[in-house]
Amino acid sequence: MKDTLNIGFNFNSLNTSYDFAYKSTTKQENWNIFHIHEGMEFLYVHEGSGFAIVDQKIYKMSPRTLVYFQPFQLHGTKVYMEDSSVYTRSILSFDPSQLDVYLQNFPDLKHFFHMIWKEQLCTQIISSLPDSNPIETMFKYFNIDLKRSFKSKSSEEFTLFIISFLQFVKTVWPKQEQLLECIPSSNPTYIEKIMEWIEENYTKEFHLDILSTELHLSQYYIAHLFHTATGANITEYLIARRMRQSCWLLKNSSLSVQQVCHEVGLTNVSYFCKKFKEHTGKTPLKYRTFGSI
Repeated sequence: MKDTLNIGFNFNSLNTSYDFAYKSTTKQENWNIFHIHEGMEFLYVHEGSGFAIVDQKIYKMSPRTLVYFQPFQLHGTKVYMEDSSVYTRSILSFDPSQLDVYLQNFPDLKHFFHMIWKEQLCTQIISSLPDSNPIETMFKYFNIDLKRSFKSKSSEEFTLFIISFLQFVKTVWPKQEQLLECIPSSNPTYIEKIMEWIEENYTKEFHLDILSTELHLSQYYIAHLFHTATGANITEYLIARRMRQSCWLLKNSSLSVQQVCHEVGLTNVSYFCKKFKEHTGKTPLKYRTFGSI
């Protein structure tokens, strides 16, 4: 299990069926990252403020916020370090297929689990949890337990921890549907429109001038606005979106590497393979053959 997190990768694969990082801290100014995971990921913020980008929507993120990301869902965070000297979060990631078998005797929890695993969700963020909420306690004591007897830990113990965690999340999840609040700024509206345009057009050759024309904004303003709001440039976000879809296609279809390349809007297979390896650490063929669990 992880004590710290590697920063700066666009693709995070699970080293085991379960990963847990407790109070991982970053002191970099305006830290941000766009990436995907093969498994489910829950991010709990202890310190720091900023926003999370999930499915082309931007949400406020502050202490005692829980954010959930589905498998293969492109997402990112941006933290404003002027509001806090550090950004501290705990992260729980796991392979949902490994947990599913343990939920047979818990039909209500299994139904909730399958909903957040596979369905389109109206919310993926829970904010303003109480100071002494169960997540704080569960994560704290599970981390202590890990340090005491990590080598002897079995998957069963990790599974029981995750089931307890999910049971709590299930109890608070419905309460958030009326509490979601996007950042009240004119900028995120444009940013969301840019990301929505990319979502609709990433399978085609990208031309900034076409995006500029459709949004009635100058190319310079679009590029500057996107970078200011997210910390990434449009090309980086577009590549991350294409790599997300490439991973999914390689795992869930029989398309050749060349066909996958074309499906995500690229024509140069060598360039595609280079970018794929940069993002995942594997060539497309090795990723398909060996996976990353």
